[in-house]
Amino acid sequence: MYFILVTNFKKKLLLSFSILSLWVLIVVGTGVLIDETVKYTVTVNSNISFSYPATFSISNIFSKNDNAAPYLQASNSNYKKFIDSRSSEAGFEISYPSIFEVNKQNFPGSEILYHIDFRNKQDKAKGGFVQVWSLPYSLEKFLEESKQSAMVDYIDFTTKKIKVNNLDGYFWEYTSKGTSENYKALEAFLSKNSRIYRISYFMPEKEYNTNEYEIFWQIVNSLKVN
Repeated sequence: MYFILVTNFKKKLLLSFSILSLWVLIVVGTGVLIDETVKYTVTVNSNISFSYPATFSISNIFSKNDNAAPYLQASNSNYKKFIDSRSSEAGFEISYPSIFEVNKQNFPGSEILYHIDFRNKQDKAKGGFVQVWSLPYSLEKFLEESKQSAMVDYIDFTTKKIKVNNLDGYFWEYTSKGTSENYKALEAFLSKNSRIYRISYFMPEKEYNTNEYEIFWQIVNSLKVN
């Protein structure tokens, strides 16, 4: 068994973030759409309704009564139900939609103390992670070096200061250029006692909407640090 030891702290940071950036590109680049269990319901004038899989498309809905406008609603409520997750070793808790599946990963030899992936069970192209970093310098310096070392072609990058549950931090929103399509990214970086809490959410740009934005902020606002 062989180990690569990087003694320079800055090099370790750049190496960790570069590996992580590559991991993100692999995750969002190999997403597979699985939506057979999602159903939609069509209701006409509150008198008749029917459901159908999301893989189907409907058109030419006819009603003799012009005032009987049909409307569409999603019957899947998994996004509304959140599951609480606690980590005693990392000293924080967070909630995520039950439609997500989570998986813990280790990054030995890096400054990442804790890392969990989450993916949409029905649309694997949507996912992200929650991380806890241990760093001896400021969040601002971390973000500056992270952006410089990331293997990402940023498009429409914006950043702003945020405060979540008494934690100060920054919010990143950007689009990254992929090989076949662009991806939307939402990221929150919060700090406390030389630790950085990072919450990231990625998806194909064409699938991004206000609902995904709200899901991201529900996750972020659920973060509580002991």
